[in-house]
Amino acid sequence: MIRSSSLAALALILGFAAPTLAGPGSYVRFEQEGRDAALQTAVAHFTHPDKNVEIVLYGVVHIADKSYYDAVQRDLDSYDVVLYEGVAPGKTKPTEADKGLGEMQKAMGELLGLTFQKEGIDYTRKNLVHADMNMDQLKEAMGGKTINPMGQLVSPEMLKQMGPMLKGLAQLGKSSPGMQRMFKTMMAKQLGNADLSNALGKKATQVILIERNKVVMKVLAEQLKKTTTGRIAIFYGAAHNVDFEQRFKALGWTRSSKRWMSAWTIGNGISSGEEAPAPTRSPTRESTPAVKPKTGARWF
Repeated sequence: MIRSSSLAALALILGFAAPTLAGPGSYVRFEQEGRDAALQTAVAHFTHPDKNVEIVLYGVVHIADKSYYDAVQRDLDSYDVVLYEGVAPGKTKPTEADKGLGEMQKAMGELLGLTFQKEGIDYTRKNLVHADMNMDQLKEAMGGKTINPMGQLVSPEMLKQMGPMLKGLAQLGKSSPGMQRMFKTMMAKQLGNADLSNALGKKATQVILIERNKVVMKVLAEQLKKTTTGRIAIFYGAAHNVDFEQRFKALGWTRSSKRWMSAWTIGNGISSGEEAPAPTRSPTRESTPAVKPKTGARWF
């Protein structure tokens, strides 16, 4: 069984860790009605009195149902510009702990019967613009340590054991739908109601969330000079969006709507609570051509 001391890091790997997850400002929630449940993420739209551009905070999780990523892809294709997350490879070679991060994400997906984000989203779309650090920058900000958040919470010995442990649980889950559902419900419930910043520590939270958000805000400022009408989306882990919303409000942006999407469906699922369907249209302008993320890119 997954130890409670490792839950915060696993949550970060899945894209949830934030200064505060629960509450009215959250971008992730767990909803349940009897045996049916869902882990849901929010998409919020912001307007500014002096601009004809709309900013969309598109909170996601890094492993989810395939149908969720199909819906996300349709939404992303309707935006003029999409600023996307992904810690790019740097000049230094990744450590074994760094490599273990991707393996853990894959194992968690298999355990819960979910799809990994990079398999569900097409990163070659022309409206995508990279807005993140690379591994060298992230490691420097972390003090030269591994980028793997698991290393902040558990010993190196436990870190080595977790990969095989998750793989073993994944095989068990595949052979037992009931057990897979139990794991999925347990993790979704804990992730949808947890405050994980204390477990991660101040430095890890500051670097992995806040410092990377500063990078996004710089790229956003550049894009706002180029895009005078239309919509610019920030496509990031839901954990980042509480801080983003605070930054937007300080700059005069007002949230005009917020809708929910079911990322994990358990049983028959729960109504998404969408305020309005997202319009479907092709981008109206050419943005900087995007490239498929290189092997080794990391999502948090």
